[in-house]
Amino acid sequence: MIATIVAGCDLSAPGDLAVDRAVELALVHGARLVLVHAQHDAAEADAGDPVLLETIGEVTAAVRVEAARHLADRLALIQKRGVAAEVASRPGPPGEVLAAVAIEHHADLIVVGTHGHTGIARLLLGSSASATLRHAPCDVLVVRGDAKAPYAKPLVAIDFSPTAARALGHAADLTAPGAPIAGIHAWQLPAGSWGATLLGQARFPWSTVRDAVLTSVKAQADKLDAEMQPKLGGHALHIALVQGPATTAITELATTGGHDLIAIGTHGHRGFRRLLLGSVAETVVNHATCSVLVVHAEHAGDTARFPKV
Repeated sequence: MIATIVAGCDLSAPGDLAVDRAVELALVHGARLVLVHAQHDAAEADAGDPVLLETIGEVTAAVRVEAARHLADRLALIQKRGVAAEVASRPGPPGEVLAAVAIEHHADLIVVGTHGHTGIARLLLGSSASATLRHAPCDVLVVRGDAKAPYAKPLVAIDFSPTAARALGHAADLTAPGAPIAGIHAWQLPAGSWGATLLGQARFPWSTVRDAVLTSVKAQADKLDAEMQPKLGGHALHIALVQGPATTAITELATTGGHDLIAIGTHGHRGFRRLLLGSVAETVVNHATCSVLVVHAEHAGDTARFPKV
């Protein structure tokens, strides 16, 4: 259930796309929406140059007045559509501000845009989106593509962990009724299996190892399918078993299969003070050409569980 959504609103084109998506999701789920605007701090100036300091202060004040006007206009339009919405505007780094507001409002989802270039050959994620992912106390949806909601063709990364099961359920929450959900499990031969080829098929049938791995993986996939079907709200689930590195397999299938959403769990500890993302999740977000839902572990938002650093 999605009751509260926090959306980054920096008044840019990618930010507007994220807000549009957040509005559509709020309408579908009857959720409350909080638009978060992180105010830029004034540039530091030499304290010995009062004229420069005064000029910077005047520019900063003017920018904030203009931003407030645009935020008010956007809020009014959203409220006219029947969404219970409000604005939270405060100074600070966007990632930290978004995380703080999400904690205060007990948000279920943070929605952000990205200014970073995407695709297999373009690896940079926008710094604000990246910081949000690392600080977030809840799931984060990084929006790419149009703002049509809900998603029609999701792809969920499956590693048979409890977090992957959560990712399946949360992807279903964002998916159009009746639309099938595709899963992908990337598998590889055990470390050292390559050495069997040096011995030759006669001395060591390496295909036996491959068959054993596939049999085990297929059994886990069938078990997960049976367990999740009653929880997916009528969404059919098909899990593809692909040999290869997880990040490559996920992003390539998302592209070739025309998927509009990737959902992936992360095993990194979450919260305002614990910043590590699982390496696969972070790399997928950087490489993906579509929206990515990063689903955190069950107690991700309980920051009291993690020591401050």
